[in-house]
Amino acid sequence: MEPPPGPPPGPSPMFPINERIALLSRVHIGTTIPLLVLCLIPFFARMYIRIWPVWRFGVDDGFIVAGLLFAITDWALLEEEQYVKPQLISLEQTMLAVKLAYFAIPVWSIAMTLIKTSIILTLLRLPLKRSYKGMLYALLVVQLTFGTANTIYNFAKCQPFHASWDMTVKDRRCPSNETDLVVSNLMSALNIVTDLLLSVTPMFIFWNLHRPLRERILICGLTGVGLFATFASIMKVVVIAGWTTAQDPWATAVSIATWTITEQFVSILAACSPSLKKPIENLLNKFGIPLVEQDPNISFMHIPPDMGGSGASRRLARRRLDDGEAQLSPALSHTATAETSRNRDAEGCGDKSLTSSVTGSTSRTALWAT
Repeated sequence: MEPPPGPPPGPSPMFPINERIALLSRVHIGTTIPLLVLCLIPFFARMYIRIWPVWRFGVDDGFIVAGLLFAITDWALLEEEQYVKPQLISLEQTMLAVKLAYFAIPVWSIAMTLIKTSIILTLLRLPLKRSYKGMLYALLVVQLTFGTANTIYNFAKCQPFHASWDMTVKDRRCPSNETDLVVSNLMSALNIVTDLLLSVTPMFIFWNLHRPLRERILICGLTGVGLFATFASIMKVVVIAGWTTAQDPWATAVSIATWTITEQFVSILAACSPSLKKPIENLLNKFGIPLVEQDPNISFMHIPPDMGGSGASRRLARRRLDDGEAQLSPALSHTATAETSRNRDAEGCGDKSLTSSVTGSTSRTALWAT
């Protein structure tokens, strides 16, 4: 292990970047950049099937776009503290990294709130029972409250404001490290719980449908990616717990940054990965492994637009989701039957949408991230 180079001549104070910080920075870059590329694949797949050949872009899609932008912004803010080689950095460089890392905290909170709100709004478009919808609305309230409170706390906890990152301020009034840790642990606990619920809920819903086993395995696998975001949240809490006693705070900050960005990018991956269902299904069909043995237009990804409301229409939609051999009920209007025919024609012409709607009502009935 080579020691960092000696300080240059002059009175300017220097901060040493040791080998451990450099190693953790290389791990951070080697982990987060591939994750960013990986999450962009299903993200653009989702955008593609939502805008072409028919415009189906919904509110939940807008939230995931905003969530991705904030997540990338958070990643960019934390890159300033990454140094891949041992060296000495100036006080100005140190203060800039600390300042940007501080602003990355509320940006992370906003990003996660946007991403999880998108997932909840997407699930709410499913023809769910009232108990599921009530739970999702409760999660939405908790998530919005959590995001707002966390952002306000980080912007208002110190007086003057810049004392949050500028340790040279003499008359600074900030919470103690212990108070910061308690608030951080409380917010992290809520974050982990919402991560876990939003990962498990769609898996539970889809697995209990009487759909072909292979189809259920694929969808639960795609939506279950969110469990890795829960794991990243837990690991971040573990690292933060040792913050106040850390012998090398900068190295600890780099580890926190790695788990923070991992959580965000994996959450985006989980929110968008179901959009890969159709390409994967087509690939498996080429190898003679069909996911759906009956009518491929009847699945939880294909519901006529007049079946996404409430009452009888929602119950009928659930029956179609729950029965692989179901056909359109005689009670459905001629419009619904014609809709199915148009969908088959559209798919024959290369429509890659995972929903059956070709009308503006898709925002009411489109499923999961499609």
